[in-house]
Amino acid sequence: LEPTKFDFAPKEHYELGESLGWLDFERGVKLSGSRFCVLKGMGARLSRALVNYMIDFNSARGFELVNVPYLVSSNTLFGTGQLPKFEEDLYKVRDEDLYLIPTSEVPVTNLYNDTIIEAEQLPIKMTCFRSEAGSAGRDTRGMIRQHQFEKVELVSITKPDQSEGVLAEMISCASDLLTSLGLPHRHMLLCSGDLGFSAAK
Repeated sequence: LEPTKFDFAPKEHYELGESLGWLDFERGVKLSGSRFCVLKGMGARLSRALVNYMIDFNSARGFELVNVPYLVSSNTLFGTGQLPKFEEDLYKVRDEDLYLIPTSEVPVTNLYNDTIIEAEQLPIKMTCFRSEAGSAGRDTRGMIRQHQFEKVELVSITKPDQSEGVLAEMISCASDLLTSLGLPHRHMLLCSGDLGFSAAK
């Protein structure tokens, strides 16, 4: 899809959200500090509807829905490479070996930690919804780079010789989902210098 051309000056999402009463940044800050937002009325309904739509779309493409804990142990975070590198960016429960997940890939991938999987069982394809917590980047307005956010993810466990094909399938699923919503988008390949040490592509 080509980017939409408007015959008027489009508004930013936060301007629309606030004017419609869907987004309340002021009360989000009051409750939790900067980079938090309260979704209200149709804004909250739209968020929930999008999550359900994405889960159903991914499930129809063969990805099994899994629901995993928000809190995980340090061993789980070492298993996917978040520790030790990103320790300063993680929210930790005081006096407990528990961290809020930075991405649902962490618990989903670790479902099979220390497990022998028979080759014929692969690939294992999963989709998950998760509210997550993470540090935000540079100052931005609106709902981008929030400390708390929601997303639907695709995670697959494969044999090495399957990985490129399954990755292409996941990219196709995500791209088709955006197209089904009428959202123009493009595919970008992340620079290898921006990858974590556990990532290949």
